Amino acid sequence: MVKVKSIEITVMRYVRGSLEAFLDGKRNLNWIKGTIGKSGVLHYEGMLKEIFDGLRRYSGLTRYQSILKECQKEGWLT
Repeated sequence: MVKVKSIEITVMRYVRGSLEAFLDGKRNLNWIKGTIGKSGVLHYEGMLKEIFDGLRRYSGLTRYQSILKECQKEGWLT
């Protein structure tokens, strides 16, 4: 039997991994904004905030602050 993960967990892991790639300098701001917007994470209330909260160890980075501000500007975070 094949074990199937819930779509919420899959989306959360995808966005978290993508954010980590951005924060590690592997991708640019436009790429991560597009990834977040198209991932489906915005359909789950509070999920994006939960992901950002889990990445607080990066909060001192300029990249973290820039994507956080962009998400707030887009209305994705309140």
